[in-house]
Amino acid sequence: MYLIFANFITNYVLLTSMTNGNWIALVGVILSVGFIIFAGGRVIERVDNIKDEIDELKPDVKMIPLIKEKVDVLWASRYTEPGSPMVLTETGRKILQDSKIENFTAEYYNEILNKVKDRNSKNSYQAQEALLEIMRDYKNNEICKSKLENAAFTAGVDVDTVLLVGAVNIRNKIINDLNMKIEDIDKFDPNKSKAT
Repeated sequence: MYLIFANFITNYVLLTSMTNGNWIALVGVILSVGFIIFAGGRVIERVDNIKDEIDELKPDVKMIPLIKEKVDVLWASRYTEPGSPMVLTETGRKILQDSKIENFTAEYYNEILNKVKDRNSKNSYQAQEALLEIMRDYKNNEICKSKLENAAFTAGVDVDTVLLVGAVNIRNKIINDLNMKIEDIDKFDPNKSKAT
């Protein structure tokens, strides 16, 4: 009973002693709290919508590596003949000649060979794939960047193309130096075994 009476007295005193400025401040606080609650609800709603959109995109994102692989195959097929082992097309041979990428691969041959050895490839196909990947990485090497860009500019293609052509050109020598057989590339090519 005392609590009810105390609460009544406190409310009466507060209500009778509040000035117009206090009422305006109280209304402002109430409106601010209401706005914060409303805005918080909108943020939660937007977060839920974003989560739903992300869930819808997940299957598409999973397809990106497959699409990239197919695009890479199409891109490489302009400069290398289809099949295994890869052989340069006429366009690839012209790029090899115009770019003079052979100068680059001759300069870095021992380094490239050692990097391929470090991958511990179990067969010729794995060695070839390691070589292609290692050659692609040279475009990120600051020391080599300008040499590769000049070679690409001279040939009228991009750096990736010049590196692909250079890798295919030295592939046989790399595989021989690893004491592996060129003809085994086809034997261990997983794409070939899927086709048969």
